[in-house]
Amino acid sequence: MTPEFIKINPQHTIPTLDDNGFSVWESRAILIYLVEQYGKNDALYPQDPKLRAVVNQRLYFDMGTLYQSFADYYYPQYISLAPANPEHFKKIETAFGFLDTFLEGQQYVAGNQLTIADLAILASVSTFEAMDFKLDNYPNVAKWYAHAKKVAPGWAENEEGLVDFKSAMKQMRKK
Repeated sequence: MTPEFIKINPQHTIPTLDDNGFSVWESRAILIYLVEQYGKNDALYPQDPKLRAVVNQRLYFDMGTLYQSFADYYYPQYISLAPANPEHFKKIETAFGFLDTFLEGQQYVAGNQLTIADLAILASVSTFEAMDFKLDNYPNVAKWYAHAKKVAPGWAENEEGLVDFKSAMKQMRKK
């Protein structure tokens, strides 16, 4: 909440990227910016309108459905120590059911190659896993997740962050 941070991000959310004076926040917007600004080709974010539309749909699904179900179910339990809401858990199951369907017959969430949609959804799914959510009922998701962890650049850093996240969430429950 420093004045310097609020100046580059008046919404004061994380993550925030400051790229030589250009600021952008919200992880999916950051992914798009980085690949458009620095990508050597369009593999991670295809230029073809139909392929890009699928990537965008998956990014919005991740933000508005998958990760939102995480926030709705887990955050009240850890931030305000509320009891688990079974209706919110059903929304997690529904979201994972959709993701399992998206992955039917394909290795990646938005087509035939790794895209920023895989990277965003990988971060979300790993966050669920850090909370001990089991992927057993979602075989396509489990298969994709195992593969995505191997091919996603930066996975080791994400995994380190998950350890910290899990520890922080456990500390919140002890309050």
